[in-house]
Amino acid sequence: MVGIRYTGPTAPSLEEQDTLTLTAVALDIDGNVLAEVPVIWRVLEPDSVVLPFTLDSLTGLVTGIFAGPGRVQGIADGLRTSTITVTVLAVPDSIAGVEPTTVTVDELETESPALVAVVYDVRLTGQATGIPGRSVRFSIVEPAPGTPAASQVAIGLPGQPVGADSFTVTATSGAGGLALATARRAGGVQPDSAIVEAVALTSAGGVIPGTPARFVVRFITN
Repeated sequence: MVGIRYTGPTAPSLEEQDTLTLTAVALDIDGNVLAEVPVIWRVLEPDSVVLPFTLDSLTGLVTGIFAGPGRVQGIADGLRTSTITVTVLAVPDSIAGVEPTTVTVDELETESPALVAVVYDVRLTGQATGIPGRSVRFSIVEPAPGTPAASQVAIGLPGQPVGADSFTVTATSGAGGLALATARRAGGVQPDSAIVEAVALTSAGGVIPGTPARFVVRFITN
């Protein structure tokens, strides 16, 4: 054996409760794989460090437990891979509206103040931490889509035109896990109010469990 080849990224990531498998092989002088030489995986962190994942030393299977990084390495017959930093990404536990959750669109205004939702993860310590980079879907639920009143209101991102689907818009959470949208007057006679709900989405587009954040938008008209 003269070499070891790791076949993955040097900084892989996975979400809490997800898994990934680290893969490396031993090589002979001609670059052929030595299937009979096992690669053993080990953690490079001190014993005092609580890892955010578990690592199967024989298979390289990593299972995410909580958000955070940890360093690992593969070893075969004394040869080592480069250091691999595995990062576990937090999965949102829920979403909440940031006050005020009732806003008013004055008679001469066309756009509401920002509707702000926070996507958060509850750590093992019980502390809630906002998560950036997550998709949040804002939807008008009242008036109900398809009704005459619903055609007079829309929702979009602050400062940007409303998209083709005026009843929903997807924002991305920024610093502190905050995501923003605004309700708009779409023309005609607006209803007295509209209700908007926001849900956090998984990377696959599913809805994170938990009560949606709810906002009330009041339209002031003549």
